[in-house]
Amino acid sequence: MKQFLITVAGVLTGLVLFLFIGPFLLIGMLAASFGGQPAQPAHMVLALDLREPLTDQRPANPFASLSGTSSALLDVLAKIDAARTDNAVEGIYIRANTGGMQAAQAEELRAALAAFRESGKFVVAHLQNDGVRMGMPGYMAIADSDEVWLQETSEFQPMGLSAEVTFFGQTLQRYHLQAQFEQREDYKTYPNSLTQRTFTPAHREEITSLMNGIYGNMITNIAADRGITPDATRAAVEATPFTAQRARELSLIDQIGRPEEAERAALARAENSELVDFDDYRAPTHSGGRVIAVVQGEGAIVSGPESHDVFGGESAMNSDAIAQALLDASEDEDVAAIVFRVSSPGGSVVASDQILAALRTAKERGKHIVVSMGDVAASGGYYVSAYADEIIASPSTITGSIGVVGGKLIIGPAMDYYLSSNTETITVGSPMVEMFTTQRGFNQAERAAFAGFIDRAYQQFLGLVADGRGMTPEQVRAVAQGRVWTGQQALERGLVDHLGGFSVAVARARALAGIEENARVQLRYYPTVESPFEAFGRMFGASSESVEALVRINAALSDPRMQRVMAAMREEDAGARAQADHFTVE
Repeated sequence: MKQFLITVAGVLTGLVLFLFIGPFLLIGMLAASFGGQPAQPAHMVLALDLREPLTDQRPANPFASLSGTSSALLDVLAKIDAARTDNAVEGIYIRANTGGMQAAQAEELRAALAAFRESGKFVVAHLQNDGVRMGMPGYMAIADSDEVWLQETSEFQPMGLSAEVTFFGQTLQRYHLQAQFEQREDYKTYPNSLTQRTFTPAHREEITSLMNGIYGNMITNIAADRGITPDATRAAVEATPFTAQRARELSLIDQIGRPEEAERAALARAENSELVDFDDYRAPTHSGGRVIAVVQGEGAIVSGPESHDVFGGESAMNSDAIAQALLDASEDEDVAAIVFRVSSPGGSVVASDQILAALRTAKERGKHIVVSMGDVAASGGYYVSAYADEIIASPSTITGSIGVVGGKLIIGPAMDYYLSSNTETITVGSPMVEMFTTQRGFNQAERAAFAGFIDRAYQQFLGLVADGRGMTPEQVRAVAQGRVWTGQQALERGLVDHLGGFSVAVARARALAGIEENARVQLRYYPTVESPFEAFGRMFGASSESVEALVRINAALSDPRMQRVMAAMREEDAGARAQADHFTVE
């Protein structure tokens, strides 16, 4: 009992601290983030740290910006593009990614850095491998730099690609569990890890083809960027790991040294320049020009409204929010065209259909729509893209997966065997009402009904892709069957229109809207992200204006100049009190 009371007291104390101290901590964080910013130097080299994994888009969490990291690929690409035309920026110094970057992300970064260098500016990159396998995509992203550095104690290790799949089919049987799924068709391999003991022929073929395609793209890009032949590049990569000295001999890097040496080399290229953290760089803003809307969607496609969890959580494409964003953009008279950025492995058929319906409505309202695929836009991610005027994918984007899968995991026998439990059910209504119980498998009638639903969903998927892409259902089925493709493979099969990243999608939207190539355009993002002030006010029942005023006051009081003034005032006040004490008349 005593321990219980101690636990309750601890919980109550924690709640009190959160409710009364939490708001002040958040205000302090907001003030630190949104306080006065120093003027930027007239000449600078941007320091870009790519060692942490990138999300595709800015998180919906309004407090994510308080961490001070550029974690969104689209934000990084936008800043690189702005720096390209900013006369104050001389070059970029990169701490390169050595693992965790997706191949399609690397392709977009590579293109952005190439455009930056073509403007007459430089890129210096440093690799630092700590003993784990170096990621080949991360190296490809910076291979075209003016200088690629590798620390002497690091080994050069971009050894290729691998895919591991753990199969639990036999494990489930051992523990009296069972997975029952319907899939259309053989290449729709999502449930295989639960139903199989090893790769099926179709599964192995699909993964091998995908990996060969991505690997081939990277070999081609690295060879072009390092000025060596594809055969020599492949031979070098397949001979890894080896020392930094050997990597330099093979022209895979340019210099050997520590990060601070590479940093000094970057600054030496730009006399009288200062190093500015990439996150602190404030790109020049421009007003005027035609508007291109950018509707952003990342994560699994789910039904319902956008989550307001200010403490983070997985990104998701909430059907209500994405559909409304498309409709809002289509109603905006200033918007000349829409770029729909899709980075999703799929999800709910119903949610996908809701988003697709909004996209079709936007087209009916006269808006040109270009889909820009991220590192993955498959299954439902392709479903929501099918009716776009054009689909743009990076060569190594994972897309396709035009198929349907569904089923359930049966736990009833395991509960009976291990827990001696007994679950009984009373039903009224349809005889199919118990179809998805996890206590038993499908009976014959249920299995037939569920298979019919999967068949209809698959035929609907084939039909809408055929209609959206101007193909016959037979042509679609020949490249569908649930199979995933690289962007390059999808282009060859008529599933996408052009290869490229976000910048290519914006260029195509500009062309479809009849905007001249050199004319200025504004990008307007949907759905709008709640500001930290608005989120804080919603959490604690205050208006965003009041919260912002508190933050500004806090920031002003925290400013070093204001603190010096206040310190002088305190000293003057203390001296006045001392004089008053000295002349006190009793």
